[in-house]
Amino acid sequence: MLIYWILLAFPATMALAYPAAMERYRASAAQGLAIISFIIFYTMLAALRFEIGGDWGNYEAKYLDIKTDSIGYALTSTDPLYGLLNWLSAMVGGGVYLVNGVCALLLIYGVVRVALRFRDPWLAITMAVPYLLIVVGMGYVRQGAAIGLILVAIASFDQSRPWRTSIFLALAMGFHSTAIVVFPMFAYALSTRHRALSVIFTALGAAAYIFVLAPRLSGFEAGYLDADYDSEGAFVRVLMNVLASAMVLLRWRYFAPGNKARSVWISIGLANFVAFAILLVTPSSTAVDRLALFLAPIQVAMFGEFRNLVPLPGKFAVLLRLLLIAVAVAVQVVWLIYASHAEYWVPYQSVLQFL
Repeated sequence: MLIYWILLAFPATMALAYPAAMERYRASAAQGLAIISFIIFYTMLAALRFEIGGDWGNYEAKYLDIKTDSIGYALTSTDPLYGLLNWLSAMVGGGVYLVNGVCALLLIYGVVRVALRFRDPWLAITMAVPYLLIVVGMGYVRQGAAIGLILVAIASFDQSRPWRTSIFLALAMGFHSTAIVVFPMFAYALSTRHRALSVIFTALGAAAYIFVLAPRLSGFEAGYLDADYDSEGAFVRVLMNVLASAMVLLRWRYFAPGNKARSVWISIGLANFVAFAILLVTPSSTAVDRLALFLAPIQVAMFGEFRNLVPLPGKFAVLLRLLLIAVAVAVQVVWLIYASHAEYWVPYQSVLQFL
């Protein structure tokens, strides 16, 4: 378990060493090196894990299935980009470890890219560690890769690159088709400045739903809805999204001023309230829980802009940062010690120990 705490301590220490400035974040050379080191550290940690994560067995079985078949089978037996990644890994002998590493790299790269758009990036990264990086990134590999690409899309949107944004979102859906749930949030944000692209984007989203997601709904329902399968802890996870969303929505005028992607974050915040309402009435919390994974980055955004959302006097800055870090620590304690499925993550095992 120590390795997970080192992972959390890295950005938390940087958050204390480099407090947020009044201007938007600009990385110094030292911080740039720290960011690169953190990306490498997390990617290797996730790539070299062995039998870690709730879906480890499913992903390993999928790799072995694709390994012995053609590229055509790889593209059609699961989400196409994830299938292609497994096939390529099999061709070069990378095993499931290379697959996990690439997906982890996509996730951490997305987290860092979007965190750098906020006033306090190290706090944003700190909050990403317990859930997004450990639970999702080392448990739900395909969703993790898709979330990373969605975050890159948000960062690209903020830099006025709508076509690049569209490409990243399409790639996200290539790793997990349910990533389509975020398409309407981007379409709304595009509508004020790129109406033609917004129409095209909406049409592509509708087509993707009809030809990609809809054919898989029967299996999704059989696995979750018809079985009335309940994902333990779903209520708490979605509630965490709602609390972060409430903070953003209540103070939306002060959230990421000048950030062109602000409307995307506001849409994600509203979507979390919709997910929470559905969770209260749906027979399957797992279905909502898995879809709500794509809305969890609102927690990262809230931490990254907390100084704007709660403009306390400067003399309370250090205390505030310590309190926010304590929240992240508490979340990690819950997931790794008290969660009923913590055994899938603890103790951490690496394939290196078998060499």
